[in-house]
Amino acid sequence: MKILYIANSFVPSKTANSIHVMKMCQAFGLIGHDVTLLTFDSPQNEESGINDVYSYYGVKDVFSIEKIPLRNVKGKMHLFAIEAVKFAKRFNADLVYTRCETPAVYLSFTNMPFVIEAHKPFADSDGIMGYFYKRIFQANNLKRFVAISKVLEQMFTVHFKKSIDSLVLHDAADIPADYENVNVNWKGRKGVLNVGYFGHLYQGRGVEVIIDVAKSNPDADFHIVGGRQQDVDYWQKQLNEVANLHFYGFVEPSEVALYRSLCDVLLAPYQREVWVENKGHESSKYMSPLKIFEYMSSKKCIICSDMPVLREVLNENNAILVSPDNTEEWSDALNTCGNESVRTRLAEQAFEDLKEKYTWQKRAELSIKGLIDGQ
Repeated sequence: MKILYIANSFVPSKTANSIHVMKMCQAFGLIGHDVTLLTFDSPQNEESGINDVYSYYGVKDVFSIEKIPLRNVKGKMHLFAIEAVKFAKRFNADLVYTRCETPAVYLSFTNMPFVIEAHKPFADSDGIMGYFYKRIFQANNLKRFVAISKVLEQMFTVHFKKSIDSLVLHDAADIPADYENVNVNWKGRKGVLNVGYFGHLYQGRGVEVIIDVAKSNPDADFHIVGGRQQDVDYWQKQLNEVANLHFYGFVEPSEVALYRSLCDVLLAPYQREVWVENKGHESSKYMSPLKIFEYMSSKKCIICSDMPVLREVLNENNAILVSPDNTEEWSDALNTCGNESVRTRLAEQAFEDLKEKYTWQKRAELSIKGLIDGQ
């Protein structure tokens, strides 16, 4: 099947959404489809000096990438969407897949089969765009609606005026290689518990919790991998010489699993409000964090904030769940992780759950199953 994936992503970049679309396009390609990713051409928002974008993301060259200029003018997303739909018509795709609502509006006025995947609520918008977003769900050529969590799906059902093929697909991860003789700039001590956090350092990600827990547990080493340099600089100023807490800054997506492999425990201290891209939007009620699934793939013990939406994936059998902002609970959970058999049991169950339900290939297969020519 010929698939065009329209994404609102900067490729290459440090954003989680760009990792998501690259992984999905790889998965579509690996299961035998002819895939093209269509996204922004915006050099000022892209990582410079990347010679091989596939290698940067750690994906195989099994799909093509095309770009449309993102103009710095009012209404730039509409201009992008119009050009994307024109491209789709010329491309003659069997299916258009998008996680971007504006192109979906324009697709709804065509006869091209399409799937819209939602990562945030958008249909409740006010004004004329709110009307057009709702119209997406009236389109006869909308073949499936995909939401990243059950909670998010429920936010949209009020707009389903006809029978909609709706599917919940949480985020996913690939199963990493078994690493031996890992050669990275690792700052952890041998013989102590090494505790990792991976991801952005935006508001609501719980970096302040990690700092407090590190101060209370000097016999463990803590590693924070990721984040923009200005965020790393901000948090390092808050440390006051916490010797067992190490910042590494941004690491290329293809190398992150190497760092995770050196940890004994992985932290996901999401707070009661979780912001995407520093006040972009608040996502704590409906999120499906990529981090959780990458942690599960690493076969490491996970300590995670106990939040309703995260219980769609995690439970007491595959993680230790604690109150988001109670640092004593986080320290107690870390003490529990001092027992290697406990760590191993939880890590292995999380890994088995990932293999069964949450790989990128399974996600790609389910997202389009039965849509075109009985596939």
